[in-house]
Amino acid sequence: MPNSVYFFSLIIGGLVLIGLGANLLVASTENISKKYNISGFVSSFIFIGLATSSPEILISILSSLEGKGNIAIGNALGSNIANIAFVFALTILLFGSINSEKNKILSKEVGVSFRKPSLFLILVILSIAIYPVLYNGIVEFYEGIFLLSFFIILFYLYKKYCYSNGDVIENSKYISGLRIFSILIAGLAFLLIGTKIFLIGSTGVAKSFGISDYVIGLSIAAIGTSLPELASSIESARKKRFDFIIGNILGSNIFNIAIVVGIVGILDNNLPGKSLSITHINRDMVMMFITMIGFYYIIKNYNQYITKILCLALLISFTLYQFNLYGISI
Repeated sequence: MPNSVYFFSLIIGGLVLIGLGANLLVASTENISKKYNISGFVSSFIFIGLATSSPEILISILSSLEGKGNIAIGNALGSNIANIAFVFALTILLFGSINSEKNKILSKEVGVSFRKPSLFLILVILSIAIYPVLYNGIVEFYEGIFLLSFFIILFYLYKKYCYSNGDVIENSKYISGLRIFSILIAGLAFLLIGTKIFLIGSTGVAKSFGISDYVIGLSIAAIGTSLPELASSIESARKKRFDFIIGNILGSNIFNIAIVVGIVGILDNNLPGKSLSITHINRDMVMMFITMIGFYYIIKNYNQYITKILCLALLISFTLYQFNLYGISI
C-alpha cells in the first residue's frame, strides 16, 4: 500500500510539471514566431515538436545504454499512435466543442495551417522506411545511421524546395530574445522532469503486474511521453493556435521515428534473444498508418460533425488497441 501511494504521488506530481512546462513552451514558441517572423506552423514543428519529443529521445538514450532498446522502439511507435489517436483526437473534440464561434475559427485555420503537405509526406516516407528496419526485430547500427541521415536529407529537401514563410505575423522587436529562450529552456526542463517523474510512477505500477518492456513502451511510456504533446496541444487550442497543434503532432511523430529509433540502432548492443515479434510489429505499424490516414483526412477535409465522429472513432480505436496490448478482450 505505501508503494502504491508513492507511485501515484509521483504520477500526479509529474502531470503538474508537464502542464506547467507546456504552458511555458507554447508561450515561448508564440514569441519566437512573432520576434523572428517565423510562421507558427514551422516554429511549432521545430520548437514544440522537438521539445515534446525530448522525453522519447531521453528514454531512447537511457534504455539503449541499458540494453533495453525494445522500450524505446515500443515508445516511438506507441507515441506516434497516441499523438494522433489520443492527443490530436481529444484536443480537437475539446476545441471544437467550446462554442460555434471557435468552430468557425478552427474551420478557417485548417486550410491555412496545412497548406504545406510536404511535412506529412516526410512522415509517411519515414513511416514506410522504418518497416524494413524493424522487420528482423532489432535495429542495427547501420540502420540507425540510415534513419538519422535519411531524415536530415528529407528535411533539407523540404527546407530548400517546399518551405515558404508566407504566414508570418508582425515582427515584435521589443521581446527579449534571451527571455524568450530562457522560458523555452525552462518549459523543456519542466517537461523532461515531469515526464520522468510520471514514468517512474506509472512504470512502477506496471512492473508490479509483470508487464513486458515492449508493452510498457507501447502503452505506459507512450502515453506518458505523449502527455507533453497533449498539454501543449490543449494550451495551443486555448490560445486559438491550431497551426501549433498540427506542427506539434507532425514534428513529434517525425522526430520519434528518425531520432528515437535511430538512437536505438546506434547505442543498443542488440544482443541475441532481444528481437521483437514481427506479428507485434505488423499490428503496431497497421495501427500507426490507420491513425495517420485519419489525421490527414481530418486536416484536409474539415467538417465539424464528421471531424467529431472521426476523432471519437480514433479515441475508441486507441482504447481497444490498449486493451489488445494487455490481452483484454471485449
